[in-house]
Amino acid sequence: MKKSVFLLLVACFIFAGCQKKEDSAESAATDRRPAKLILTAIPDDNAENMREYFGLIAAQIEQVTGIPCEYVHVDNYAASVTALATGRAHLAWFGAVTTAQAYMQMRDALEVVAARDIDKEFIAYFIANADLNLEPIDNLAELAQLAQGQGWTFTFGSKSSTSSHLMPRSFFAEQSGKAPEAVFRTVAFSGSHDVVLQKVANGEFHLGALGQPPYDRAGEEIRARAPIVYTTPKFTNYSLSARADLGADLIGEIRSVLLNLHETPEGRQILDYLKAGKFVDADMSEWLGYVDLIESGVDIGG
Repeated sequence: MKKSVFLLLVACFIFAGCQKKEDSAESAATDRRPAKLILTAIPDDNAENMREYFGLIAAQIEQVTGIPCEYVHVDNYAASVTALATGRAHLAWFGAVTTAQAYMQMRDALEVVAARDIDKEFIAYFIANADLNLEPIDNLAELAQLAQGQGWTFTFGSKSSTSSHLMPRSFFAEQSGKAPEAVFRTVAFSGSHDVVLQKVANGEFHLGALGQPPYDRAGEEIRARAPIVYTTPKFTNYSLSARADLGADLIGEIRSVLLNLHETPEGRQILDYLKAGKFVDADMSEWLGYVDLIESGVDIGG
């Protein structure tokens, strides 16, 4: 009898110890949840649009996680990377180049949460001022040939932009065998996709390059003044990334918000702005090719 009681007490102590460890682990996970989530993004559209629609994403995240979430706008691409790397932001909407730049600073402290369906097969456009009367071309070697001796000017978006600089530049060099600077009278960086469209449409530059969504959501009138002359091959682009120290549970909750956006009217409003059908699972491995490209020394600015 005494032995049975002793064994029962031992079992109770062991159970109590295990329960305490589980409670401690749960408490630690709860403690890791921030009091407020900050979402930022590369400024690839005008600030008014981004505050409105990324504010809607923040509201969706707040509704599901129960943690206040705020969208904070930054002025340039590098600032979005720095904000996530230093902990001033917990979540960031990056292009492929900025996803790679953040990974190079953060390594395993960065986790890709999700991407849009279109980011697995992204495209960019070369556009021309309508007064040039350029017909669509099949390849960029043809554009380089047409530009010879014309004194045409060209603008990319941000130097750190994937779809308004790095990939258009790469395709141009690959197909024409020349750098844009060897073909056009001047090559500039206008800062963002929407500004590229504005400056080509108003004749400040003869040609430019930008990503598909900013062009597709622009009005018909401005697109008519800067028609598409070439569409690039497909490439991987944007991600929604997080600091890994948010913890697997919270990142999982945020991922579920994104993957289910297409199921609600508010979510479909966001996706319409982002020109996507839905968000899909994604992994950092899909952006490691950009890390290799940047580490090879290609000039993408900072």
